[in-house]
Amino acid sequence: MPWPRSSKNWSRIHIDFFKLEGTEFLLIIDSCSRWLDVYIMKGTDANKTIEKLRHSFAIFGLPEEVVADNGPPFNSAEFHRFCRTNGIKITNTPPYHPTSNGLPPYRKEREYD
Repeated sequence: MPWPRSSKNWSRIHIDFFKLEGTEFLLIIDSCSRWLDVYIMKGTDANKTIEKLRHSFAIFGLPEEVVADNGPPFNSAEFHRFCRTNGIKITNTPPYHPTSNGLPPYRKEREYD
């Protein structure tokens, strides 16, 4: 089910990981502008994920809401603490179900190894 576009830049972001040719990436997508931030990841634990989010937030500001699946990094105590401390609402979707996350269609149609 597609999510409606936000009316304000960076108010809601959608985040997820994907793997391409053996390299893991973190996708951060703004639901208003569809701006895409992509980070190469050296591991997908909560602390490494938070480090990349801090970088993105330093550039674009804090979002009001983060939409992510229930995968381990996004369901961890560290991630929830980080979001709570920064006043960010977390909306979780089922893991391994990218259509629930509201990511753009290319995310669903492209095959990754």
